[in-house]
Amino acid sequence: MSAGTARAGAGSTRAALGPALVTGGGRGIGRGIATSLARRGAAVTIADIDLEAARSVATSISDEGLSAHGVHLDVTDVDEVRRVVAGADAAVPLDTVVCNAGVAFSRPTTEVEPEEFDRLMAVNVRGVFFVLQAGLRAMLPRGRGSIVTVASTSSFTASTSPMAAYDASKAAVRMITAATAREVARSGVRVNAVAPGTVDTDLVRALGGLATGEQLEALAGAKIPMGRLGLAEEIGAAVCFLASDEASYVTGHTLAVDGGWLA
Repeated sequence: MSAGTARAGAGSTRAALGPALVTGGGRGIGRGIATSLARRGAAVTIADIDLEAARSVATSISDEGLSAHGVHLDVTDVDEVRRVVAGADAAVPLDTVVCNAGVAFSRPTTEVEPEEFDRLMAVNVRGVFFVLQAGLRAMLPRGRGSIVTVASTSSFTASTSPMAAYDASKAAVRMITAATAREVARSGVRVNAVAPGTVDTDLVRALGGLATGEQLEALAGAKIPMGRLGLAEEIGAAVCFLASDEASYVTGHTLAVDGGWLA
């Protein structure tokens, strides 16, 4: 969101991004988002329930000569959410908050246990809502900022695997995003979502029982029009767009990044 010159050596004339916080940034899509934001000039706070993973990603980013640090965050703990977001914002006012932390499991609806359902909703819906709320509380008084949630193609259509609870949680994320964007549209703060398709992450491999490159290629060839899985950095690029002034007239939108899956 912030104006400024492009980061030296970035190979782009696009304006650098201002400070950002990414939940669930310690692995997978969150890692790709955090890295992409840093490469666009953002000083990134990587907030993850696995502190060592967050610090490892921050070290990897720092090794590129970029700015990042890792902090612990359990998004189901609202007090900690408020403390971490407010603390990051007090250190350097945040231009972007990315609500990425999420969990998933594949189970027939008849076999889902209440504890599994409650945990998934606590992370994917309650966690997103209160991270978004904390971001708004920081940004609204300044009249600027961008919040990006991470939904899924499952927020538009049911997963091919039995994942009714997960699909419902991501549909909720999409609606939280749209409703909040409308609510604050005149404030100067924009709220959008990305909806990743099938991205090559450890989570996708585990859910699909995929272990080899051949299995991944077979999945992509059979189900994805572009014939390949997405990369975490490609989701990161979409987040960078939504966080930037290049998307200054975009709010309440869910951007599918899915290789044509929803086409």
